[in-house]
Amino acid sequence: MSRLLSLSPEAIKQFYSPDADSDLIQLVTFFDEDGVTPVARIADNYTKRISENADEVIYGVTSRSVDYVFLPFELTLPSEEEANAPRCSIVMYDVTRLLIPIIRNIEKPLKVTIELVLSKTPDVVEISFEDFEVRNFTYNAERVSAELSMVSMDREPFPMYSYTPLYNPGLF
Repeated sequence: MSRLLSLSPEAIKQFYSPDADSDLIQLVTFFDEDGVTPVARIADNYTKRISENADEVIYGVTSRSVDYVFLPFELTLPSEEEANAPRCSIVMYDVTRLLIPIIRNIEKPLKVTIELVLSKTPDVVEISFEDFEVRNFTYNAERVSAELSMVSMDREPFPMYSYTPLYNPGLF
């Protein structure tokens, strides 16, 4: 079943209505290689002011008591084709320089979770895409790009070796 078909009726109404009073917000969480410790949380829109100090004001979204920092980005959601492992890409316009220090200190691939929520109900996750890994980061002064893919175990050969006289001489 398609994940897009699992949207709530309210989300479908807001998504297709020209006079919608709620926006679809994409939440992206980057985890350390263990998949448990969050490294960064970003949102492509904002609903409130998260913090403020003398130098800057930070906007974002609070979903399930967790703050996501507003950072403009373009996300290509994964296709739902059966033949290929899910892949997507994200281009973040990191004018705040939030992600550059994190990228420079990466030793192993980061895990990524993508969630879609409505701005009226940010605590209700409409769709969740989990188990993605960052395969490649590229960045310059204006933007950070990442390729996300999922490890597809059904594409891996099993068993690893063929039963040939070279690997299994006792069988022949």
